Amino acid sequence: MTAQNQLEKDSAFALDITVRFAETDLMGVVHHASYIVWFEAGRVAWMGAAGLPYAQIFNAGYNFAVTDVQCRYRTAIRFGDPVQVITRLVSLRSRQVEFAYAVVNSTTGTLCATGSSSHICVDRAGAMTRVPTWVAEGLTGERET
Repeated sequence: MTAQNQLEKDSAFALDITVRFAETDLMGVVHHASYIVWFEAGRVAWMGAAGLPYAQIFNAGYNFAVTDVQCRYRTAIRFGDPVQVITRLVSLRSRQVEFAYAVVNSTTGTLCATGSSSHICVDRAGAMTRVPTWVAEGLTGERET
């Protein structure tokens, strides 16, 4: 199944990650900040699968500034564990987008963490602006490819 087909099927994208040693802490588990980095990687991959490579949005003069991010840790993940970061678009408003995340152990299927992030669309000067129509259409799957 291609990334685009997966996105059309359930509006989710699963990014495979193998935990690197640098992502762990002294206790031998994934450091809490690594999850936020994974959320970002999942979001960028989701947008790419939707036909909206982040570089295209940035080069057009737009960005999505984080206004809120949350993570709930459910069970430990360790060095070398294979995980999937499953990303879904939850909400699209005129100036704001929200994503939800689930981090799942690929071997056991255990839900390890959940989270969300909210973003406002900004222009090159950092001023809040409306999500461009072509971006909104790409996010919702309404854009012709």
